[in-house]
Amino acid sequence: MPRKIRSNYMEKFKFVYNGRTFESKHKCCNFYGICYRSVMAYQNQYKCRTEEAITHFIELKKNKEIIFRNRKWASIKTCCEFYDLNEDSVKTDMWNRKCTPQEAIERAIEWKKAHEITYHGVKYPSLPQCCEDLGINPISVRLYMEKNGVSSTRAITYYIKSKEKRAFEFRGKEYKNFTECCLAYGLKPKSVSSAVFKAKRPHADVMEEIISHMEGCMPKEVTKKEEISENQVMSKERHRAKEAFFYEGNKYISLGQCCEFYGINESSVRSRAWRKKCTWEEAVKYYIQKKETETPKMQFFYKGKKYKSVSACCAEYGVNASSVRNRAKTTECSIEESLEHFIKKARMETQPSVFIFRDKTYSSLEECCLEYGVNADSVSSRKYRLNCTMEESLEHFIENKDMIAERIQKFTFKGIEYRSLRACCQKYGIDDICVRQRARDKNCSLEESFTHFMTRKRKKMLSNPEFEYHGTVYPSLKVCCEELGINKNSVISRSHRAGCSLQEAVEYYVSQQERRTLD
Repeated sequence: MPRKIRSNYMEKFKFVYNGRTFESKHKCCNFYGICYRSVMAYQNQYKCRTEEAITHFIELKKNKEIIFRNRKWASIKTCCEFYDLNEDSVKTDMWNRKCTPQEAIERAIEWKKAHEITYHGVKYPSLPQCCEDLGINPISVRLYMEKNGVSSTRAITYYIKSKEKRAFEFRGKEYKNFTECCLAYGLKPKSVSSAVFKAKRPHADVMEEIISHMEGCMPKEVTKKEEISENQVMSKERHRAKEAFFYEGNKYISLGQCCEFYGINESSVRSRAWRKKCTWEEAVKYYIQKKETETPKMQFFYKGKKYKSVSACCAEYGVNASSVRNRAKTTECSIEESLEHFIKKARMETQPSVFIFRDKTYSSLEECCLEYGVNADSVSSRKYRLNCTMEESLEHFIENKDMIAERIQKFTFKGIEYRSLRACCQKYGIDDICVRQRARDKNCSLEESFTHFMTRKRKKMLSNPEFEYHGTVYPSLKVCCEELGINKNSVISRSHRAGCSLQEAVEYYVSQQERRTLD
């Protein structure tokens, strides 16, 4: 019999930490209650040993532990779950009041005890929860308490009794409320309530009249084979709308099919039958006669051609009919003149634009301005602002081209030179037009005017202060981090964690980034 050869394969996975030997790194992490994947990720990210990564996470775990009421808890979350508290509310209270977790949890427990309510021997965590379990509105209960100065128990009792009083009895059967009764007979509660308000009669009488008028809308009879529960809503399978309808000897599937055949409104027919207490046949006959007596819509003629309507004519020429009618109404002209205006406008838009200047033809204004080194937007703006021609506006900018170039000069602020005032203003979020206007009104320099607007913006700048790094002044730390390609939150976190300045934290992450690129 061959001798078994012992293998040392599992020996290479053994891991020693703090003088204790584990079968593997995974077993070690499980022993200390930390995540193995997080340890491996931390080791790969910071290029450290496994022992250092495990120590780091053990210290993090210890920092999360708290002692509350002489008992150690693994975290705030565990403590809040034990006392049935909202963890987010506790942490928000810690942040707002700058207090310890113990104080925030103690305050949350006191708040919970203060808002607990007991009704008929049953304890509820809050008044809304109690009202929800009892099926009443908590907002109504609170309003009743404030208005009458009574306790929550008395207010809840009042609304429970009023809920019982809302029971509605119809045809020998009792329903929880009027709405449930309407649904049982396939009626809309709002429509019935509206009819009750108009007739100024009791609800039961109006419902009886409606149900008797709508034949076949009765609830199904309870048989021995099929029992209907008390709260079940009756179906409308036997409603007259699903039955055949006869008019002048012709049979239709329903009233809706007959109305569609004659081109009349089914809702109008039903409404007239209800208002006038007449049959559907009489209502259908009335609307058919009314349709025949109505004058047909006027036809529209344009350039000797007849159209069904103005919309049909506009659709043929590709013009918006609403715009044509609005222009005819506002300018008090005819529909034909308004239509002619929009047709010409559409043709001009389709034709290629040509600009002629100094006996030379250009494909567009932009091409001409590019040849003379002028801003096309400024030319168009001056034309509409001064109500002059495009050629006159272009001549003005060509003549004053040198003066405009001198006016667009470089701007210096806090030792940094910008290509123009507008570039500086865009960087700090200030309107350059306001800066120039103040310089003209106060007869001061652009630098003084810009400084004035910077001081006005000081409240906003305090929350977003300037940041200097390697001799360069940035509007904020965020802008600096974006330009350097690093995370702003990581910089702030390292500054608090390591007790160093923001510049040192930025330097650390920049060096980390350079190291990754070299690797």
